[in-house]
Order: sequence, then structure tokens, then C-alpha cells
Amino acid sequence: MPEYTHKPIHGLTLATTLLIAACTPDPEAQRSPPKMEAPAIAEASPALSAEIARQTNFIPDSFEPPTLIEGNGFKVVPLGPELVDIDFAAYMSSIEHLQQTFTRSTNWPHAGITAEDAMLDMTTEQARFQNRESFAYAVLTPDGTQERGCVYVYPSPRPGYDAMVRLWVTKAEYDAGFDGELYSWVQGWIADTWPFHSVAYPGRAIDWAAWDSLPETGSTIKNLATAETFIDAFYSFDPESLAPLLGQATESKQGILNYQAWAEGGNYRIVNRGPCSADETGVIHCPITVQDDPVLALKTGFDVTDTFALTFAKGAIVQVDTSSNDQPIYYQAREWVKTNMPEVMEGPCKGFGTDAAESPGDCARAMTAGYRAFAASEDYPGPG
Repeated sequence: MPEYTHKPIHGLTLATTLLIAACTPDPEAQRSPPKMEAPAIAEASPALSAEIARQTNFIPDSFEPPTLIEGNGFKVVPLGPELVDIDFAAYMSSIEHLQQTFTRSTNWPHAGITAEDAMLDMTTEQARFQNRESFAYAVLTPDGTQERGCVYVYPSPRPGYDAMVRLWVTKAEYDAGFDGELYSWVQGWIADTWPFHSVAYPGRAIDWAAWDSLPETGSTIKNLATAETFIDAFYSFDPESLAPLLGQATESKQGILNYQAWAEGGNYRIVNRGPCSADETGVIHCPITVQDDPVLALKTGFDVTDTFALTFAKGAIVQVDTSSNDQPIYYQAREWVKTNMPEVMEGPCKGFGTDAAESPGDCARAMTAGYRAFAASEDYPGPG
């Protein structure tokens, strides 16, 4: 599309938990993922609907979570009230060890945990298991008399992963080397048994700094809705609707408003609105395929796809990058106009491709006329 979508402008490339545990370390993390109502925009956004469905339907209805798994020297069973005593004894034997290796805080475990607290944890984890919201397991000795550790399977609170898995072992088991053995076994068990494509093991397969830098999934859902609203506003060709969404995108704002004006002048018509989707860094990509007068003037029969990449911070758009899959003939036509129709570049297209562009809409209309002239000239190589 226009040079607006390819030329850097002020740094903008505009061509332009499992932390939850029965043995619960963090009350905030202990909270079950909220049941969310899909925003109205979800009908226009399959990716947004899929993200909400992923959180509210953690595992398929056809999948039955295992309730007894036997390993080499241990067995794994769901946590529940019948295990309250040995579970309590296990984590209370390793308070400092777990605070340093599992929770990264002093919130859990701590010396003040009561028997009532422990039972509440057990009944809560059992209810979550039964409701298919999360799955907390005790790792027991083969005879079931001692707990060696715990394993937790939860929906991922970060995008890019189907699930988050965490585990701990007691200090005595850690010193004996059981932590590495259990982690290796859990990875195989999750891969072979559970219906996940991508599983996060924070603090292990992904270090804590990288994990913490990822956006939270809840915010991703909100950002997806905002991204869809941005697309609505852009193609409404109403700058007063678009500008407020760019209030925090100071380096991108003018370039995007100029591009909107160009798109209006170029008579952009959406032929396929691809769903916005978040990559694993939280950047949201929205591919939009359009017909427009400048390309139609070249008689190639090609519909170009513009992809908007939106970066968010604290729920606000802070940067917008765009890219297009323009054909080479598009750029050839632009250079022909620059060479053969200097009045276009010195008139309506003065400042073309920069924030200082005087009239992007008039420029698009003039450039369309220039492309028609190119297509009628002897320099035109043909639509192929």
C-alpha cells in the first residue's frame, strides 16, 4: 500500500500456577480463573472467542484427568481431604526450602498455617479438580503413607501456552535428588497423557524473568477487544474515533492518522477481515485484506493484505506498526509517477510518506490517477 505503510516514522515502521497448590503459596494465585463473558466484539473476532474458550474450557469434555498414576518409587493421586495430614506434614517440614525454590515469597508455607487452613486448601483443590478447573496432585510413596511432593496443572495465565505446570518436593527429597527425577517424569506424563500443545514450566523450562515479562492472559483478552475496536475505528475513516485509541502511542499517532486519511482517499474496502491474534510476546496482529483504487488502477486483480501490529502497555496501545504484501509493480508505479508526474509529488503528495504530509487523502486520489496513467503508458509491463 502507500509509503505510509513502509517508511519508518519516528521509530514506527509504518509501510508503516501452576502455582496454585493445595499447599497454596499465594492467595491471589489460588483464585480460580474467572468465568468471563465474551465481549460483543467476539463475534467479529474468532481469536478472541477462542482465547476466552481456552480459559473457560481448560480441557476438552472428552478428556478424563487421571486419578492414579504409578511411577518408579512413587504414585500420583489427586489432592483431597483424605490427604490433609500427610500433605500438611510435607510442606511444613520444608517451609524455608519451598519459600526459596517454589513460591518466591514468604506467603506460603509459613509457620502460622492452621489445621483449618490446611483442610480448606484440600477441599478447595478437590472442588477445582471435580469442576475441571485445575488439577492438584500429591506425589506419595508407593504405600501412600508419606507425601514426597506435589504437582499442579493449571490454565496458563500467560499467552502462548495451553497450560502451566509446577511441582515441588520436600527438602529431604530435594537433597536426595528426587526433584530432577520427578520433573523429568512429569514432562513425559504431561506430553503423553494430557491434551495440551504447549505447556509452560515457569522457573524450569522458562526462567522466572522471562515468564514474568509476559503479559497476563486476562489483559490479552482485553487487548484483543481493543485491537478489534482499533480496526473498526480505522476503517470507519473517522479520525475522531481513531485518535483517542492512539493517545498513548505518541510516536505512531500521526503516521496512523495519515494512513487512515490515505486509506479513505484510496477508497479502501475490506474483503477479508482476519481475526486479531496475540503472539507469545503479547503483540497483537490484525491482518486486513482490502481492495483499493490505487491497486485496481494497475489491473493486476490483486487484493493486498495490510497487517497492523499493536503493542500494548497497561491496557493502552503504545505503538502501531504496519506491513503490507504489496506486489513489486506497485512500487514500480510509484516511481513512475515520481519521475513522470512531478506535479503530483509537489502538489497533493508533498511530504508523501512522512508525518508532514499535507493531504494524504488527496495524495491517494492523485496517485490513483497516476497509476492509471502508468497502466496506459508504454512503460507498463502488464498485469502479470
